[in-house]
Amino acid sequence: MQELRTEPTPEEIRDQKPYKDWGLSEEEYDLISNKLLHRLPNYTETGLFAAMWSEHCSYKNSKHVLRKFWNKGSRVIMEPGEGAGVLDIGDDQAVVFKAESHNHPSFVEPYEGAATGVGGIIRDIFSMGAKPIASLDSLRFGELTDAKNRYLVDEVVRGIAAYGNCIGIPTVGGEIGFDSVYNGNPLVNVMCVGLMNQKDLKKGRATGTGNSIIYVGAKTGRDGINGATFAPMNLVKKRKPIVPLFKLVIPLWKNC
Repeated sequence: MQELRTEPTPEEIRDQKPYKDWGLSEEEYDLISNKLLHRLPNYTETGLFAAMWSEHCSYKNSKHVLRKFWNKGSRVIMEPGEGAGVLDIGDDQAVVFKAESHNHPSFVEPYEGAATGVGGIIRDIFSMGAKPIASLDSLRFGELTDAKNRYLVDEVVRGIAAYGNCIGIPTVGGEIGFDSVYNGNPLVNVMCVGLMNQKDLKKGRATGTGNSIIYVGAKTGRDGINGATFAPMNLVKKRKPIVPLFKLVIPLWKNC
C-alpha cells in the first residue's frame, strides 16, 4: 500500500524550522508570522516567502551595493522598479536595458537555468513595449580541471545560445572567467538590449477586479523553486564580485 504523504503543519514548520534550508532566517520567519500574517504561515506560504525573499529574487544581501549604481539623469525615462530601464536616445526613440542573474538555477539545471535567464530578460524588454535586438553575458565558473565545472560551462553556454537563436536575437558580446571560488556555484549573468518608440512604453500595471491570470510555459524544471532559494550566506560572502558587464553597460547607458 502506498504511503500517503502530507505536508507539515504550521506548528511543525515553526518547531522544525525547515525554512532555514530555504534561505529564510528566524528573524524573517518571525516577521512573517507576527507582522505580516499575524499567524503561523502554512507550508505553501512559507515556501512562497522563501522564494520571493531569496537573494535570487529580491537581492536582499546585495541591495546596498546595487543601490550605488547610477540610475538618474536627464535621459532616464524609466528608473528601477519596472521590468527594465529605459533611456531617451532622441527622435522620440528609447533604448531599453535589462540584466539578470540566474546563478543558482543554472547550477542545478545549467541548460534550462541559463536559457530561462535569457528568456526572462527578453520578456522584460518586450513587455515594456520594446523590440529586443541583442543579448550579452558575463559568466564565472570554477576551474576546468573539474568535470562538473566543464559540464556547467558547456550547458550554460548552450542554453544561452539556444534561447536567443530560437527567436532570432544574437548574442553580440560577453566575457568569461574561471576561479576556484566558483567551484560551489557559477555566476550566470545575462543582459538584453531593446529599442522602442517612446510612445509605446508600457508599465506593469493591472487595475480592476475579475481579471484573468494566464500562465504560459513548461512545467517547473529540475531546479524547481529551490533553484532560487538555496543560496546560503557563505556562498554570497565568498564570491568575487562580477563587475565587467556593468563596467561595460554603465558608460554605454550614460553616453546614450
